[in-house]
Amino acid sequence: MRAAARISIFLVLLFPILPSFHAAWSAEPGEEELSLAVVLESVSLKGIPYLWGGANLKGMDCSGFVYMIYSDRVPDLPRRSIDQYRFGSAVTTGEELPGDLVFFNTEGWTASHVGIYLGDRRFIHAASGENRQGIIISSLDSPYYRDRYLGARRLPPAG
Repeated sequence: MRAAARISIFLVLLFPILPSFHAAWSAEPGEEELSLAVVLESVSLKGIPYLWGGANLKGMDCSGFVYMIYSDRVPDLPRRSIDQYRFGSAVTTGEELPGDLVFFNTEGWTASHVGIYLGDRRFIHAASGENRQGIIISSLDSPYYRDRYLGARRLPPAG
């Protein structure tokens, strides 16, 4: 029964972002499958606690979360958000695709926070605020993130 409840909750969380996949992807072979796998894996970690410097199921920070999701897919991906911001290619605002990394200036210096774009202006990340801690889904349109948004980066394909 618990497994069925978890699957139901997972599908309820995933359902609102699925329509953005078909319309948003480019036609590159394999990109849709990779992006879907990234989104599914990242959403499955929702609720894991925040832990500064963490990158495992006991807890993770924002860049550790991204690193955990992508390290097998993109072996050269750096661990820190500021280094992840320099990796891959810039994406024009409004043209983000599911699986792109989204970056924010939350500490007064560049790229101090990172998340994974899900589609429909939503992203998943490890938050450390007083009221919201751990892996959560947020909107790029929320005033806090909108005002701190630096842009998105598209990671290179593995290989």
